Amino acid sequence: MAVSLFSGCYREDTELPFIGYEYFPTELGKYVEYKVDSTWQDDPIGPTAFAEAHYLLRELNESYFTDDEGRQAIRVERYSRSTPQGDWGIKDVWFKVRTPKVAEQNEENVVFIKQNFPIVSGKSWDGNSKNTLQTLEEAYNQLNIPEVWEYSYENINEPYTINGLTFDSTVTVVQYDRPAIFGLNLIAKEVYAKNIGMIHKQLNVFDVQQNQTNPNEKDTVGFFFEMVVTGYGE
Repeated sequence: MAVSLFSGCYREDTELPFIGYEYFPTELGKYVEYKVDSTWQDDPIGPTAFAEAHYLLRELNESYFTDDEGRQAIRVERYSRSTPQGDWGIKDVWFKVRTPKVAEQNEENVVFIKQNFPIVSGKSWDGNSKNTLQTLEEAYNQLNIPEVWEYSYENINEPYTINGLTFDSTVTVVQYDRPAIFGLNLIAKEVYAKNIGMIHKQLNVFDVQQNQTNPNEKDTVGFFFEMVVTGYGE
């Protein structure tokens, strides 16, 4: 009788606990478009060892499938074009999974634990728990990448404005935050908007060492990468 009484006392106006699934939407047809900017430099090689890329990107939740672990996964088709007037062309295909506990994203066979539910202040987790050190070194083309990245949440349910767009509810995932004058300078952050997904990504990976021939100069090897939302829909 006691169990029956408790199970029947739910009220429709009861405030349910906040989990945060809305920040990693899995509905088919949803897409987000970005402006992507990246640069690469390798000072020890010389002034020619510099490259940059600028393009537009669209990520689309295209279809569901069952992954190797028997979970429902989402095929994410990624399209790119060089100008707003150009045609979209398929760039690559990623996969993502949202379970009751985590949100995973497979980026060209490198799996990142993007979010950990429920979203609460002070929570931290290893976003690279499914990767090996060798995998990360290959992904970032650096030999001194740390194997453990302690992700954490900041600015939960806070507004965020970027590229002339304002989002009422966002959360920032700080993946790594280690600025350095010498050694590894690694800063990685992603901002997610409710019912949209990621709207801003920043990734700086630089190894800064003293120049061997001129101690007053520095040699830098690494890259800067940024994705900024330009539009979204379904």
